[in-house]
Amino acid sequence: MSNLYKLSYISKNTIIGDQANLKSEIDSILKSAHKNNPVMGITGALLFSGGYFCQVIEGEEENIESLFEIIQMDNRHADITVLNFEEASERSFSEWAMALAGIDESEKFDLEGLKNSKNEIAMKQSGKQIIHFLEDLVNKKQAALG
Repeated sequence: MSNLYKLSYISKNTIIGDQANLKSEIDSILKSAHKNNPVMGITGALLFSGGYFCQVIEGEEENIESLFEIIQMDNRHADITVLNFEEASERSFSEWAMALAGIDESEKFDLEGLKNSKNEIAMKQSGKQIIHFLEDLVNKKQAALG
């Protein structure tokens, strides 16, 4: 039995264009995740907010590392900062190959301050807060859909 890991990160959006183009690119990210993640046993959630992506991916350590290498090479992301990568006792997004927590310009995390702090404990704490925040958003969205 392999171990379950969670990785949370933030990255700066480099998608150029208007809101429609941004939504189209995010749809493309989700389509790719829905196709590839189940094969790798990966689940997670994605939020776009304030010019940043916040994402949580969970699965076997080796698969998380493979997927994260792909994400790091994706030209839609820049300034990728890992907030937290650790073993987990359970999945937060077990039903989602990749849930879209939202495209939300009203939620602003102090991501610049966080990235520049270099405080590992603060980053890990923020990573956990983002995981909980995304869990809440996904659950609310799911409840709204019935």
